[in-house]
Amino acid sequence: MSHAEAVHPLNPAAGATAALVEFVGGLRYGDLTDEVRYYARRHLLDTVGVMIAGAPGEVATRAEAVIASVRGAGKIPVPGRARRADLLDAAFLGGTAAHGIELDDGYRVGSAHCGCVVVPAALSVAYEKNASGSSLIEAMVAGYETAIALARACAPDLRQRGFHPTGAVGPFGAAMAVAKLRGLSAEKIANALGIAASSAAGLFAFVNGGGDIKRLHAGHASREGMQAALLAEHNVEGPPQVIEARDGFMQAFAFGRGGKLRAIALPPAVPFGITDCYIKPSACCRHIQPAVEALSALLDDEKIKPEDITRIDVETYRIAAEHAHTGWDDYASAQLSFPYLIGLAVRFRGVKLEHFSDEVRRNPAFTEIARKLHVSAPVEIDRLYPDLRPARVTVTTARGSVTRQADEALGSRLVPLDDKGLRAKFHGLVEPVLGAARASELSQRLWDIDKAREVRSLIEAAAKT
Repeated sequence: MSHAEAVHPLNPAAGATAALVEFVGGLRYGDLTDEVRYYARRHLLDTVGVMIAGAPGEVATRAEAVIASVRGAGKIPVPGRARRADLLDAAFLGGTAAHGIELDDGYRVGSAHCGCVVVPAALSVAYEKNASGSSLIEAMVAGYETAIALARACAPDLRQRGFHPTGAVGPFGAAMAVAKLRGLSAEKIANALGIAASSAAGLFAFVNGGGDIKRLHAGHASREGMQAALLAEHNVEGPPQVIEARDGFMQAFAFGRGGKLRAIALPPAVPFGITDCYIKPSACCRHIQPAVEALSALLDDEKIKPEDITRIDVETYRIAAEHAHTGWDDYASAQLSFPYLIGLAVRFRGVKLEHFSDEVRRNPAFTEIARKLHVSAPVEIDRLYPDLRPARVTVTTARGSVTRQADEALGSRLVPLDDKGLRAKFHGLVEPVLGAARASELSQRLWDIDKAREVRSLIEAAAKT
């Protein structure tokens, strides 16, 4: 049975907030299938690896400097960092780092990044509570499924209205992960949702430049979601039925202009969304990755040299095509730039972190390639999104034109990155920061997280000394 066939949606007007409260409150590790646990372990391993690699990044480092300038260190270790933080700052810094190098996971249908928001908050509270590995997994799943259900219900309207889905649905996911770890009652879970809703934010204006702000969206969402749960724990009330209420979340983010109600679907009516989240092998915007992969394969198979190319046409869906005019003057914008990423495919047949250095970006060859690129969003391609993320690439040379289409990118459930590839990604990210021996030990401990009686020592091992 496909995911689409399994959907039995709940009308938001019939009690979406109550459904989320019931789902989160009733979720138990012991009830999760082996498949759900397996995917949760994969996404924990992947997100911690990206957090560690992203910690030395420019934005995450500046964010820590700002915090250090206004208050002292705390007690919570942050993966990849030496300075400790308080609970809220740990979530903010961890989320900013996890989203800082465009290698974190995401949910395709809702176009939202889940791990960079849920995992930093969950790790921080799990450290404070010295929770077990199974409790951490339980909290992660609660957070992922909450964010996924809301992102799916709002897609693609939320993005088309100019919001960044990660910043909008992320606070709910972080709040629910924290609520599980702190054992909140149903009433307090509902209040945490109500409080988190007022922190939903994040504009997609970074597609026009100033891409650094995108990294902070994840940190903000992780911190604000945690704070919502902590406030609810201390008896602060949030607006009731905040998902479906008049002037509530769904009205503001999904159907405010057209008045159309959207479905909220949760397991067991639908499969667990964490099993359908992608893992990124390339350090770039996921919307552009199918085009990059299709072009790289086409150029290799047809043995086309860069100098042979006279024109490159990319037909894709509208949201991806909107990146066609994003420049590459800075590191963050380059990772979102259609012209620059296509240029990397032409020159290097792929995308690596080192390709975003000042030296590489300033090469005039990218401007020349950009002149040959034409991006469009024909109706027959656009209508395939969000079920697929298609890109049809046509390269023209003096010998004629050749075309290649990719409907999904590597790392999705349709085109999976296997466990060996995931481990290789983790080691490639973590070894430069912690060294090979520590990376190897940490990788195995994360993979065996279900067996851990406590996670405090594991989280300590992920921090710099």
